[in-house]
Amino acid sequence: MKRLDRAADRPWFLPALAVFPLGDYVLPVLPNQMLLMGVSALHPRRWRTVALTFVTASVVSAFLVATVVQSAGTRLLEAAGQSAEPAELGDFGGFVEQHGTLALAVLSLLPWTPRAAVLLCALAGLPPWSIALAVLAGRPLPVTLLAATGARAPHLLRRFRRIDRLLTEVRPGLTPSARGGPRPRPGDPT
Repeated sequence: MKRLDRAADRPWFLPALAVFPLGDYVLPVLPNQMLLMGVSALHPRRWRTVALTFVTASVVSAFLVATVVQSAGTRLLEAAGQSAEPAELGDFGGFVEQHGTLALAVLSLLPWTPRAAVLLCALAGLPPWSIALAVLAGRPLPVTLLAATGARAPHLLRRFRRIDRLLTEVRPGLTPSARGGPRPRPGDPT
């Protein structure tokens, strides 16, 4: 986070930021929601660009994962220790099998990435482009809400210990102002 903050004015900032949502389908332990809100709080004027970067990377990642899963088949999932059987996922698997990309679009409205739904849609043989379009239909709303929350209400975010700790580590002098935006430290470029 510190490196990303220091590189915010560099041309490779957004591609470096996109690595996180790109890897979200493969590495489910990435704290992307916290990263999205934190970067938006640190750079409130760029929250729309940050949100667009996250949405685009999530759509591209869903397309790539669906393509790889369909190319490699179930052996790739079994090698990764994932279940290739929708029945093992219970009602969730049945919902996705029955409704396909519509279910994926609805699940994309949730704040977290719909990893299992993308995998199930890919295993069901849905075209990767339709999977990507379904993710594109749902992801902008939660991503935009998270980014806008980070940019507009850092004083509210600081009530969460993990986010407060993250923002304090990156910029120790960053404090919320009376208008709800972050107040830069003396000497920081605006």
